[in-house]
Amino acid sequence: MNTNDTFSFEELSPTGIHWFTDTIGIIICPTNIGVIAVDSIEEKDSKDIYLIDSGPNKDIAEHIYSCLQKQFPKFKLKTIIDTHSHADHCGANKKLVELTGCKIYSTLMEKSGIECPLNQSAVAYGAFPLPEYLSSYYLAEPSTVDKVIKSDERFELNNSTTIQCIALPGHYYEMIGVLCTYSKDEKETKVFFTSDGIFPRGMLAKYWIPFIFDVGKFKDSLLTIKSTKADFYIPSHGDIYTDMNALYELNMLSCLENENTILTSLKNGPKTFEDILKFVADFNEIPMRLSQFMLVGSTIRSYITYLYNSQKITWFFKENKMYWKLKT
Repeated sequence: MNTNDTFSFEELSPTGIHWFTDTIGIIICPTNIGVIAVDSIEEKDSKDIYLIDSGPNKDIAEHIYSCLQKQFPKFKLKTIIDTHSHADHCGANKKLVELTGCKIYSTLMEKSGIECPLNQSAVAYGAFPLPEYLSSYYLAEPSTVDKVIKSDERFELNNSTTIQCIALPGHYYEMIGVLCTYSKDEKETKVFFTSDGIFPRGMLAKYWIPFIFDVGKFKDSLLTIKSTKADFYIPSHGDIYTDMNALYELNMLSCLENENTILTSLKNGPKTFEDILKFVADFNEIPMRLSQFMLVGSTIRSYITYLYNSQKITWFFKENKMYWKLKT
């Protein structure tokens, strides 16, 4: 059952593509894929297709291609706009390029990760990663970015459909969201693909500490999403929303609680990073495994940097160990 701010399609599309408007749709996957289809200016009765992200691997690439084949008698996949360089968003690029010859667009700081996927696990781990962190979950097949776009780039595809990139850094370096607008009969419908700029309720229920690279920018991006008017909001994972107010509050609560938990851990005296990580994991009843140690651990480091920059904590060394303490 939908809540008041979520949306689902009344019936499943046999092609696998669900449409919000005549030109803007979605392929619902573990990573939701945006589909924009406009009449080709080069070939009669054909569609030019633009994708927002590609998903994690070649199996998803083949699924996307099959959906397009079922939906359109003739089409050309022109471009994939990668919102950021995490493997679950760009891992299908290579196969789709092989199948269609499409181009890949991304922002400058995400380009390096798309072309050198090792960056994802290396950044999270903080060094050359353990072999367990070199699985396809972290390590996409590399693909070449054909065009670097600005985080506010705008594309007018035809008289009815525009694509507006919106800067949403924080989850990763120069991540973007994509606001698609369809105009017909003096009415506009806006569909905002928010990437990992905001996390849906189901994901936060499972992972209360989602991966964040820059906490301050992530919180700013939450406000950007909340302030951007749209008819539909599409986080990359999970539900479709029609209103962002409650979800914004939940995501902010996650940030504030994680900050407060770190500060609470230091009330009884200085702690090392691993002491803090254990306190936070115990408080949230997170069973620490290799994957959690890297992703949660990396995120806790980001929170520590944010609190340090906010003048709430500071560090010192004792007996060759780095300790964190409340700033007085």
